[in-house]
Amino acid sequence: MADERRALDRVPSLFDHASRLHRLTPDQPLPDGGRHYPPGVTDHNHRDDITASLSERRAALLALLEAFFADPVSVTALHDGIRDLPIPSCAIDRMTVEGLPWLKPDLARETGSWLVRHSTDVRAAATGLRLLVGTAHPEDIPLIRTIGLLHRFGCAAIDVLEKIPGAAIQLAWLAERSTGRPHTQAVIAMCRLVDPVTFPWLLRHAVDDRGLVGSHARQVAETVSLADALESGDPDDEVTVHSGKLLQAIASTQDYSVQLHEYADACRAIAGFAVRAGQANPSLDLLAAAVTLAEDLRTGHAACLPWPPGKRATTLERLERLVASPRWAQPLAEARRSPDPMTRWRAAWAVRAMRAVPRDSDLVPPSDGRFNRLAIRVAIPDPAIGEQVETRLLVDGRPVVAEAFRKGAPHGPEDLLGLLAATAEPREVQLAEAYCTEGCCGALHVTISRDGDTVTWGNWRASGAAGALESFRFQAEQYAETIARAVRDHGWEWGARSLARKLNRLLADEPGLLAAWQCEPGRVYARTDEYETIRMCFWHPRYPSGLDSDDPWLQLEWLISVDDTDLDDQAARIIDHLRRVDPKSHAEVVGGSREFADRLGFPWPF
Repeated sequence: MADERRALDRVPSLFDHASRLHRLTPDQPLPDGGRHYPPGVTDHNHRDDITASLSERRAALLALLEAFFADPVSVTALHDGIRDLPIPSCAIDRMTVEGLPWLKPDLARETGSWLVRHSTDVRAAATGLRLLVGTAHPEDIPLIRTIGLLHRFGCAAIDVLEKIPGAAIQLAWLAERSTGRPHTQAVIAMCRLVDPVTFPWLLRHAVDDRGLVGSHARQVAETVSLADALESGDPDDEVTVHSGKLLQAIASTQDYSVQLHEYADACRAIAGFAVRAGQANPSLDLLAAAVTLAEDLRTGHAACLPWPPGKRATTLERLERLVASPRWAQPLAEARRSPDPMTRWRAAWAVRAMRAVPRDSDLVPPSDGRFNRLAIRVAIPDPAIGEQVETRLLVDGRPVVAEAFRKGAPHGPEDLLGLLAATAEPREVQLAEAYCTEGCCGALHVTISRDGDTVTWGNWRASGAAGALESFRFQAEQYAETIARAVRDHGWEWGARSLARKLNRLLADEPGLLAAWQCEPGRVYARTDEYETIRMCFWHPRYPSGLDSDDPWLQLEWLISVDDTDLDDQAARIIDHLRRVDPKSHAEVVGGSREFADRLGFPWPF
């Protein structure tokens, strides 16, 4: 195969582009993942109208490669042939060429290296990386990890590096300079390799600013023997803080299963963190982990772990003393002054959580022994995690939803509390749902009924259940007062959440407000990771009548800034604005289809 460098090589290749950006930011991810490619580079970032299936398009690419390997005359012709194939580059990423009978490893390496170094086309560069999986040598590492700095090629480069003997530490190098999925894929690859050379990095950097899902965090903890690291030796502050992040992710409900129950060393790791956190220098990340784990030990899945006698109480007491100590004053003051909105919001969240530590009697109310005792606790997650607000129900101090269901979180108070009212007519209530929806991984239901002075929870029904629960009996008046008190209590809300509640009530009181603009209200909500924003979701022209309906519809969302003025005044201003201005004029399309957007005269953003 000739080493061809034709005239169009005057256009900087994707590798050249990555090299130039890397020289400007040698120790950080490339700005915007290097997505602004030089003029002349084709990224095929457009929709095609080819009707062939993905398997047919992939077969066409494999046929092109087979023909080249049979007669490797011109690699530039191969480059152009790949460029002209109507195949999504994401389909190339999932293509396997290893083991194909016509694949010659040395030629695959030579061809792949040329395409990676010289391609001015995204499809061709992606194909080059696939050819290097299992054929690349250690001397190819600089080439591969440099192209991997471009976010688009990060995961493909990691696939190549993982197969190169002795290249595990190169995965850490690339992960440090990646965000999002490539960072995560590099972490997973290091866990698969189990090379001790990567353990110091995994103990300190596996969780980046975008977080890590619970199953991947558990893999890291198991790979590096996190519990042993916390119990033995003298881990530095960086390891301690990062251990807190790992444990927060493992305790998260935003995965197909809460990973605390899958992590055999969970109790040891949490207890070890509680000890080490008390010895580490105070920081906002450390405080956030301590607050989160303490709440989970009281009312969440950590309370359901198989703790040795007395160990859970000791660990919780240690974390509560830590959270209540005055050592956090300086990091909180610095965080409040931060120019970063997320940092300021986390500081405000932490202060609220420190003031809202419940008494034992709040979680286990007194009883005469004839009835079970219900307590309700609203848990607000660390804003950096971005989970939902949870209504945690405790019966005799037991977090019954966590006991019975490990596939997702209990519903928020706005949705759940009103449904808990008991009547003579039995009613089934969904308490929690898998984060991927009930249709995928299940939900937890209970039947609530009242007979005289007794309210009964029974007939538990759960797909994806962790364990069956017995029936519970509550004294009816006490039960009703507990529910009513929780409904009245808005003290857990922050400003944006309170404003969203007020707007939902006002829109319900005035249903014609959005109808005047050919819209149907959805919901106003405040995300836990957004302190100064609410989102108003609505439908145009109406809520979809069914999946098979041909009537066009779109879902739109209006982002509204929240300020420090009176919340009732802000709500009134927003309602007045809706009376005067069509909300579709400044809302973003977030649901529907390209076809429906075309028919209704809206640009399709995806």
